[in-house]
Amino acid sequence: MLAQIEQSIKDTLHAYNQAHGGGFVRAIKSYAGDFDAESPDEFAQVVASFPAIWVTFKSSSKPKKVGAKKRERSYVFTVLVGANSGRREETSRQGAFKADGTMLNIGSYQLRALVENALQGNRLGLAITPLEDGEINMLFNSKTQNQVVSVLAYDFHTSATISDPDRDADVPYIETVNMDYVYFDSGGNTVDNPRVLAQDKINLASLTV
Repeated sequence: MLAQIEQSIKDTLHAYNQAHGGGFVRAIKSYAGDFDAESPDEFAQVVASFPAIWVTFKSSSKPKKVGAKKRERSYVFTVLVGANSGRREETSRQGAFKADGTMLNIGSYQLRALVENALQGNRLGLAITPLEDGEINMLFNSKTQNQVVSVLAYDFHTSATISDPDRDADVPYIETVNMDYVYFDSGGNTVDNPRVLAQDKINLASLTV
């Protein structure tokens, strides 16, 4: 389920960006520790991919029992949006526009709005509750190699009903039992060459309680 939700979030964002993003977003992908750069040069390489969007699983609560063999579990996914600007700090967040309103540079605030419009209330084509937006946190608002960087983390909540495994399916089902009636000696032991006196087959499926 986690992999399905994560991939569906990416697919939904990609489709929405193609239709409404104006071509500003350069990459939409799963987060893989991109911001854990060990040097300014490595971080600058990540910034070079901006504007970009990342998706990652954040947490899941303990499931709630909702039926004899069903539980409901909630999930939180985080969508990170990153924008940069060579102009001013505000531009990395608010974007840059021409006098006629045409966008020149998309900011993290516009990316946040794009993500919200694409995901809020969306079931992603899966058997989950509609996505609900949650906390938004500023991760980075700093300058690196003549670029001002703004990265926001946006949480989305959903839940799904989980069916418990059918444990009965793990037990082999026996329909019939074959029985042999063997001759015993006076001591209650079978003879050296046991002689089958009779055979019987019991059909368990036909028995009633």
